[in-house]
Amino acid sequence: MKGKHLYLFATLLAILAGICKSQKLIAQEVREIKGTVLDSATQMALPGVSVFIKGTKTGVSTTAEGHFTIRASSADVLSFSYLGYDKKETAIGNRNNVYISLPQSKTTLNETVVIGYGAVKKSSVTAAVAKVENKILDQVPAGRPEAALVGRMAGVNISQSRGQAGSAPTIRIRGIGSISAGNDPLIVIDGIPGGNLGMINMNDVQSVEVLKDASSAAIYGSRAAGGVILVTMKKGVAGKPKFNFNGYAGLGKAIVHHDWITGDEYYQYATKYQNREYAWVGGEVTLPVWGDGRRPAAYQVSDVLKTGHVVWQDAVMRTAPIQSYNISASGGTDKATYYVAATYKDEQGTMVNTWFKTYGLRANVDVQASKAVSVGFMLNPSYSKRRYNPSEIPNYSKYPSFAEVQRPNGTYPNARDYWGAVVTGQVNPMATLQGSEYYGSSFSNIGEAYLKLHLAKGLSFRSSVGTTMDFSNRDEFQASWATSAAKNSGTDITSNNINVLNENVLSYNTTFKGGHDLSAIAGASYQRNDSKSVNLYAVAGSYNNDIVHTMGNATLAPNSNTVKSKWGLISYFTRVNYGYKDKYLLSASIRTDASSRFGPDNRWGYFPSVSAAWRVKQESFLKDFKPVSDLKVRVSYGVTGNFNIGDFQYLGLMGNTFYSPGNIVTKGQAPVSYGNSMLGWEKTKGIDLGAELSVLDNRISVVFDYYDKRTNDLLYSMPVPATTGFSTTMTNIGQIRNRGIEFEVNTRNIVGKFNWQTSFNFSQNKNTVEDLGGVNNVIIADPSSNMNWILRVGEPMFSYYGYKITGVYQDAADIAANPGIAGTRPGNPKFEDKDGNKKIDANDKQVLGNFQPKAILGMVNNFSYNNFDLSIAMQASLGAKMYNYENQFYQGALLGAMRRSLVENQWWSAADPGNGKVPASALNTLGFQTMSDAYIEDASFLAIRNVNLGYTLPESLIRRLRVTNFRVYLSASNLFIFTKKEFHGYNPEGHTKGEVNGVASMPGANYGAEPISRIYALGFNFNF
Repeated sequence: MKGKHLYLFATLLAILAGICKSQKLIAQEVREIKGTVLDSATQMALPGVSVFIKGTKTGVSTTAEGHFTIRASSADVLSFSYLGYDKKETAIGNRNNVYISLPQSKTTLNETVVIGYGAVKKSSVTAAVAKVENKILDQVPAGRPEAALVGRMAGVNISQSRGQAGSAPTIRIRGIGSISAGNDPLIVIDGIPGGNLGMINMNDVQSVEVLKDASSAAIYGSRAAGGVILVTMKKGVAGKPKFNFNGYAGLGKAIVHHDWITGDEYYQYATKYQNREYAWVGGEVTLPVWGDGRRPAAYQVSDVLKTGHVVWQDAVMRTAPIQSYNISASGGTDKATYYVAATYKDEQGTMVNTWFKTYGLRANVDVQASKAVSVGFMLNPSYSKRRYNPSEIPNYSKYPSFAEVQRPNGTYPNARDYWGAVVTGQVNPMATLQGSEYYGSSFSNIGEAYLKLHLAKGLSFRSSVGTTMDFSNRDEFQASWATSAAKNSGTDITSNNINVLNENVLSYNTTFKGGHDLSAIAGASYQRNDSKSVNLYAVAGSYNNDIVHTMGNATLAPNSNTVKSKWGLISYFTRVNYGYKDKYLLSASIRTDASSRFGPDNRWGYFPSVSAAWRVKQESFLKDFKPVSDLKVRVSYGVTGNFNIGDFQYLGLMGNTFYSPGNIVTKGQAPVSYGNSMLGWEKTKGIDLGAELSVLDNRISVVFDYYDKRTNDLLYSMPVPATTGFSTTMTNIGQIRNRGIEFEVNTRNIVGKFNWQTSFNFSQNKNTVEDLGGVNNVIIADPSSNMNWILRVGEPMFSYYGYKITGVYQDAADIAANPGIAGTRPGNPKFEDKDGNKKIDANDKQVLGNFQPKAILGMVNNFSYNNFDLSIAMQASLGAKMYNYENQFYQGALLGAMRRSLVENQWWSAADPGNGKVPASALNTLGFQTMSDAYIEDASFLAIRNVNLGYTLPESLIRRLRVTNFRVYLSASNLFIFTKKEFHGYNPEGHTKGEVNGVASMPGANYGAEPISRIYALGFNFNF
């Protein structure tokens, strides 16, 4: 009986065990889990939250209503993450429905920041690094991605100096430190240095980090003196395929002048102009201005001037469409992920016959081949083509208003067709635009393949080969009827550039007992660049006709040539980061580079850095003090370099020359520069003192930085004695100093159903020439305008240098009583007698200002309410001066176009002296003004750079569209630009002579930069 009971008991246990096992198997079966994610404070749905099964790459994103569906088992744990919110995890268990509330993040200290060859938590950053996430930057309507970053980072000045479609902005980080070696920052795209932002599309960008101080940038050594911009591109995430579409279409309209004078008013001012000219030569201005033989023809005024009402600025401008479309797909498995995207953008220029089109592809693939091996590749080919105008804007807008744009028969009349040689002999501007075919095209690609080995816990090795390629062409032709000289002309320039980079990096990360964190890298890289260009120029007028535009239809000019060049760079680098209890942080690095661009006796450069930070909030005396959420102070020192001087500068270079043996002109070659085997690195040494403070539960966060950086051993073209047979040689002399402060404030003003966040930044930089190799002054003269620029010890680089106007000579007695320049007439400007010797000469010239702003500011306000969101980005620049030489084109010269603000206050006669401050403007006395501050204007401005208003459709609507998220938005760029009343340019950042690019630089000069455009666009962004 007992055995029978035992048998029954054993049978019962077996049945129960089977039932339990069955239940366990059922419980662990993968099933469909549904859920909703809400904001814990507002209980509003959160769209786009990343939901992952912990420990895997399987994940989904929430819909516009915050819903998600994922296949998982009861044993799995779900991880929820969303930008600006704290992460959260929850075990599934037996639930089929999961409801999660995410609290808004009170701190960004756990945010990851890319620092070059790695990433660290924001709380562990010991140097000056700025970061911008791409939330809606890809929805800013602009031809270039840089436009979306304007005003968002302290110390980073992005200026749009030209208004042509597709033109690249200028980026400067903490001032200008080099005279001849360039000041552009190094662009690093997904770890590959040396590209440019025009190669990428903002839709594919995840984030942008800027390494501002020498300590953070020193890991890039010889190329980082201008700062470093790190661009992190989007990558695939495991899960079902996810498709994203972002597109917008809109219209752009140039921001132009509205004070042009035409018709009778134009006739009256033209009469004033001619009478003033006639009076200066002793003429009798009471004589009739037309039809009286006693008045010379050169000083008469035809009645035809009354008949014209053409504003040529408006005639050559148009309302131009812009459109951009991007579609991407991403997804993958635990073993492999992918991201692919395609982009098309078409920006029609606001000037007739100008446009810019781009086509782009991008593909990232990452494969976990095994636990120890990862491989992947990235390709980013793009093609762009643009048509650009052949001249600067004054050559169109200065044309007389009485000339028609086009006759009914299709021809383009010239000004002299209406009136003889008194007026300009320039060809009709529309003929120039229609008869000029100026094209530029470029095919580029950034690519990389890598192998990563996980050697041990915390130890990995990554080897990669990357390429940056660019094949470009400039094809220009101008028909004979489009030029004043009636001669056709053409140019065909083709250039190829291939850059290959191999990098090998060993990384180690570990944590020791007692709160010690250690990470280190050691690496080596090899980079080679090969370039070639073929430059073909046609002899003017040599084309057989205006139909065939190829060089085979013309005679090649003697200066046509082919150029080949190459350079190489070998580098070794290491960095160590140490932290103790996340309280005391230390980072040190050193990089050594050898460049073929420098002499064999000075080829290697060494670039060390060290930085430290103290998280004061972690100390016991402050840890429990709730008003202070976080406090960190940091200090850094580093050395960066600059090698951007062109190839083989240390050698004595050969150049083309012409000589005439036997009276026959022959082309030959001869030495053109003096060699320097000791030519070495231009180095920038910088310190940075920073503090980061968050208060009131992280509602207010403040970042402050003071920096001081000195660029030594400038790569400088220095004069040498004529006895050497040369004029200059490249050498290392001098010092430039930049020092300043940066201030950032981020606030969460209102939190709840209505949210309002503000980000504000302020930067102030002081630039000073400290040394010029024993020379105190270097004066640069512009022969076309008579203005001077000066490099002077103690002053900012390339300051304006000339006479300061104190008034206007009213009559002959005024001239006799006050010193002036020989040939002075009534109406000419009075100059300050600076040395008080009762005469005006070169010793009275003085510094008249500088093109660099004294301060730049930026502010972004983000608002959200229910499904609506609004972002407003603003930028301001204070204290920059512009040499606005363009003004003289609109003051009546050659009876061309006139602007009321530039002529109404002029001196016209003793009886009509204007406001007594604006001198007479005429071609034969123009030199009196152009060498002074007459055209130097305050270019300070406040701009509303972008306004973006969006609405996310509720899930009840998007279900019908079969998408997971749908946002529609209106965006406006350059909505308003406010300048001082005394500023007369189209664009307060518009410069036509370039920036600092050599000892003969003339930065800040505006001879006619195109107006920038105000763009309105309607866009859609949705996932499916």
